[in-house]
Amino acid sequence: MTEHVGTGQLVDWIVGLMGPETEPSPTRDYYLTLLRQGRGVPDAVRIAVDDLLEEVRSAVAREEPYNARTHRSRLALPSYVPMAPHRLPRPALVRRIVLERIGSYGQPATRNRPQGT
Repeated sequence: MTEHVGTGQLVDWIVGLMGPETEPSPTRDYYLTLLRQGRGVPDAVRIAVDDLLEEVRSAVAREEPYNARTHRSRLALPSYVPMAPHRLPRPALVRRIVLERIGSYGQPATRNRPQGT
């Protein structure tokens, strides 16, 4: 159960990073930059989420907290990326892509489970 709660918190945090009401984040700015480069919305979300997850995995491996400043620097993002709220992805799309990327940890598998177990 704890893993499921942790996964839910991670998903909520990532969805929040992409929202219009939060502080600028490297993930949201990277997504907006990818859109300006001609990527489609789902593709840009996938790339930005994959990059964030890799950055978090690296921080965990180094036993350090996630550092947005370091992340922004690694991506070579400018300090300010103009935000257009109408260009941001819908939270449901971000949530679905994040769950695809991290899997549904803590949720019991229901497919191909023998009857009666």
